[in-house]
Amino acid sequence: MRTHLRTDSANIGTVRPLHKLMVAIRWTMFVFVFVSAWQVEFTWARVQAEPVMISVAVIAAASLSLQWASTRWQWLRQPILVLLGDVLMVSTVVYFSDGIMSPYYPLYSIVVIIAAVDFGLFGALVCAAALTAISLPIDTFASTTHPMFGELTTDGVRTNPYLFFTALIAGALRERIRALDSASAAMLAERAAREREMEVAATIQRAQLPPQTPAIEGLQIAVTYMPAREVGGDLYDFFPVHPTRPGVMIADVSGKGVPAALLVSSCKFAVRENMSDDLAAMARSANQSLLPVTTDEMFVTMLYGRFDLAKREFTYVNAGHMPPIIVKPDGTTLLPEYSDPPLAALLQPDYMQRTITLEAGDTLVLYTDGVTDALADNDGIEELRDLLGSMADTDINLWGDEFIRKTGQPRHVDDVTIVALKVQ
Repeated sequence: MRTHLRTDSANIGTVRPLHKLMVAIRWTMFVFVFVSAWQVEFTWARVQAEPVMISVAVIAAASLSLQWASTRWQWLRQPILVLLGDVLMVSTVVYFSDGIMSPYYPLYSIVVIIAAVDFGLFGALVCAAALTAISLPIDTFASTTHPMFGELTTDGVRTNPYLFFTALIAGALRERIRALDSASAAMLAERAAREREMEVAATIQRAQLPPQTPAIEGLQIAVTYMPAREVGGDLYDFFPVHPTRPGVMIADVSGKGVPAALLVSSCKFAVRENMSDDLAAMARSANQSLLPVTTDEMFVTMLYGRFDLAKREFTYVNAGHMPPIIVKPDGTTLLPEYSDPPLAALLQPDYMQRTITLEAGDTLVLYTDGVTDALADNDGIEELRDLLGSMADTDINLWGDEFIRKTGQPRHVDDVTIVALKVQ
């Protein structure tokens, strides 16, 4: 019997259990023939029980020997050898039990099914043709009274065509199963490749985020960052970390996966490399730096600003990003709503820097569109303003937990990033 099967694509997915089932059926067939020939009193006088039992025992022993030998010699691990053993066993049993009229003749159908599992539709049809050719001399010499040609033809028409029907059905099913297995294997491989890509992208993106939130006197900073199921392109950064003029950036790149993660890295480098006191000039230079590394479909929304803690001013440039929100201690929210084109969207965009004046206790909130998308189906800005206003008297370090409780979505479709900066 067979424990080692062909190591090709047919041995994956659903086909592998079929092979195991065929092994079980083969041994069940051996046991059935042996027990029935020994225990059942057949009404067919030509069923010779002893030769049938001996034949089954010998072939079963030979199958076990082949199984043992195949563990030592690779060339014996051939399904054709096992199939020939099946043909020999059933043909011998049929010979000793009245040929084509044998009660064991339907076992040929099982042999055809086994051939279909091992060799597909063509193999099953070849097996059916071979069994038909074998059954003719068996039927001729199995009985003491040889049938005439007409009787042989009648018996053959009554039995042999069903072997071909079985071959067609079993072979077609096997080919269909194999095609489904191949498609399933391709999908699994694609999924595994995508998961590996997501792992690489997540590693790249995490490397661009600050390892810790800076501690700056006069400015309390709290960050909420929740990556999506699929790696997106959110970025926040604190640069420069200055005691009186700290800078902060928040950005969101288009796309997902490795391309988005690489663009995050490029955006961070472009902003730092082109840093200037003139934030509008910095944005224009960063735009020129990103154009060569982006395609027409790729862009970056970015807001960069710098505090003057002595004057409680925040000077910033907004390149197509979500507008900042100012949360007053009494829960009132202000929305300085304006923006310029995203980075890498135009060849020569125009950017302007603006300055807003804050008061002690004010909280400046920077965020990405994943925040507003999680709150509402539309732009979600008003819902975010309401939520922030309701949390005005709450420690900003708890705002992230409150956001999760409000949305009820710990795993968002898009990255969620909130940077809250409270002026002391």
